Amino acid sequence: MVVLCMLAGAVPRGEAAPWVRPTHHDLEVTLDPAGHSAHVADLVTLYPSGYKKSTITFLLHANYKTVVTEIPHQGDWHVEIDPLQDGQANLQTITVHKPRDLPWPDFLQIKFFYNGPYTDALRESDEPPPGTDGEEKDHGIFLSGASYFYPIMDDKDGTPLITFSLSANLPAEWKVVSQGKRVRETTVNGPRHTFWQCDDPMQEIFLIADHFEEYSDTYEDVKLYVFLRKQEKSLASKYLEAAKSYIAFYEKLIGAYPFVKFAVVENALQTGYGMPSFTLLGSRVIRFPFILHTSYPHEILHNWWGNGVYVKPGEGNWSEGLTAYLSDHLFPDLKGQGDRYRFQELMKYSSYVNADNDFPLTKFRERTDMASQAIGYGKLVMVLNMLRLELGDAVFLKALSEFFITQKFRHAGFDALRGHFEAESGKKLDVFFRQWVGTKGAPELELADASYEDYQGEYRLSLSILQKQKRPLFDMTLPVAVWMEGDDKPQIQNLKLESKSHQELRLFVKREPKAVMVDPYYDLFRKLDPREAPSSIGQSYGAPAASVVFPQKETKPLRSAYEQFSQHLDKPVKTFDDTTYLPAPNAALWLFGKDNAVAQSLKLALGQFEISFQKDGIAIEGKTFEWENNSFVFTVPHPHDPNRSATWIIADDPESIPGLIRKLPHYGKYGALVFQGKAPTNVYKNTWPAQRIGLMKTFQPGRYKLPKRPPLVPFQPE
Repeated sequence: MVVLCMLAGAVPRGEAAPWVRPTHHDLEVTLDPAGHSAHVADLVTLYPSGYKKSTITFLLHANYKTVVTEIPHQGDWHVEIDPLQDGQANLQTITVHKPRDLPWPDFLQIKFFYNGPYTDALRESDEPPPGTDGEEKDHGIFLSGASYFYPIMDDKDGTPLITFSLSANLPAEWKVVSQGKRVRETTVNGPRHTFWQCDDPMQEIFLIADHFEEYSDTYEDVKLYVFLRKQEKSLASKYLEAAKSYIAFYEKLIGAYPFVKFAVVENALQTGYGMPSFTLLGSRVIRFPFILHTSYPHEILHNWWGNGVYVKPGEGNWSEGLTAYLSDHLFPDLKGQGDRYRFQELMKYSSYVNADNDFPLTKFRERTDMASQAIGYGKLVMVLNMLRLELGDAVFLKALSEFFITQKFRHAGFDALRGHFEAESGKKLDVFFRQWVGTKGAPELELADASYEDYQGEYRLSLSILQKQKRPLFDMTLPVAVWMEGDDKPQIQNLKLESKSHQELRLFVKREPKAVMVDPYYDLFRKLDPREAPSSIGQSYGAPAASVVFPQKETKPLRSAYEQFSQHLDKPVKTFDDTTYLPAPNAALWLFGKDNAVAQSLKLALGQFEISFQKDGIAIEGKTFEWENNSFVFTVPHPHDPNRSATWIIADDPESIPGLIRKLPHYGKYGALVFQGKAPTNVYKNTWPAQRIGLMKTFQPGRYKLPKRPPLVPFQPE
């Protein structure tokens, strides 16, 4: 499965505070794709009045030969061009010295003329590019701030935001996409001339080009586009209709869509990026049917968060978690399944985050691995959910709307976000933000004891709550569900839990309690009790070490493929044959092969979930999957360590293993998986039921169900 890297922008720039107005670029770019070269003219207009330094420095890629730099202003202006001295050999500096003893003018124009090989920020970066679609030649072009194809101001005190016009000239079969509005597109005597105008302050400039087939529509005054690498009208229509639905939904939820257009752009590389007013989706990604209603609304929403309000550099990336909360989390919430989504985010945190890799939200920049995703996305989803419950839905949404309206096209950090929540609610939230945003760690809660007694015609329920983690300890609002005689639905009360390792809480109910449950809807950010969380393959990937057991009796090709899998576990690994295995502490157990002797002990646990091994295959919930052409992955509790998991992988074809290596990390929440073929393709997946061990006390035997809770808003995308 392809990972979607939900980016709010490829190269975040500095804070714009020292600059009163955005810098403007008038760019004319002529690209020669065959020669991989560019001829560029850029008229840069700055507004440096009051700027304290005597020089302004720009960065440009070192591949470009600067033909001439012109400054059409009076005075003795001086320009120096040098290689960048801080080790980035691929950049050059262009330093402009103002006339000595004269102040900076109110506005300053500088003309740059240069040419040379361009650098594709995706295809020529230090990081390996995402895979291609494997079907058609990749001839796309991706230029961004990371390409340094235009002069970028280098100022540690704060870089101004930019507006721009982009005149792009390419061969006729090429189309160009950028931010803003496409003013015109013509072909005269062969070449295609495209002019984009962006009047909204941006962090960087994008130029995307390919042999695109173009489809378009409108939503009110917003122009909608789909740019595909081949003719596919039905696919384009689905994306255009979905864009109308989700833009309308988020306008109702937050505020007016901030751009004049929205475009879906296909990429030969398997990306999932969100830029201002467009998204760049890989050729495989864009054709997955589930993307339309999962990742696609996430990318559309980034036009409000991250690309509409910019993340303030150095203060933590809040946009990914907020976008996830109002897309990935909100749509299950609208179906009454928000608690399931939150539980899975808690599972990820508990599986992948430990004392060595944890960090506060103020340190999150972007997703680099499963642990950083569990913090930057999942933890903030939970923190926002706690804030919503603390303030109420109406106040929560009104504060977000005001945050967007007042901070649009500005850099904002967690402090600004907190300020809007405080202003709208009238509550001080410094403690809340300090402990949940500025501090790492998570509470580990346990309902150690519960009892009740008659008290003046009511029942007084006493709860003994532990915070089992080492410091820090947390203040929080603790939801508690109480089932009473004569009522199938529980009463929910919110209690104040202080930053103590042990606290006695009391609440009063009218009728005799039958059961009590802490955090019934998984509203709290916390580390799950190992007994509470069902086994999942994510737990096996997240363990600090691995014990790998191979079957002694196995074909050489399969044994070699299994060994290849173990080499990709990215953690300390001890390997055994099934005749020599010895349990190791704090290590997940990875078992390979149908006839693995150690793995046979897992069959009892699997039998509890209606999974049985038969001569011709494996029966799962009454359906038999044959051994031939299928791969099986099961995760259950470790037979020798209750805090760890055991994962059993059975493959029929060695050629399926590379696909499993690539795909399984993205199925982290599942306990049972079946894949078919060499690709391989997932044909079955299931999560084990969660347990309420450690957070529930039953006074009378029975089944205690929770009703669905009303979602954040009463409306859905149409």
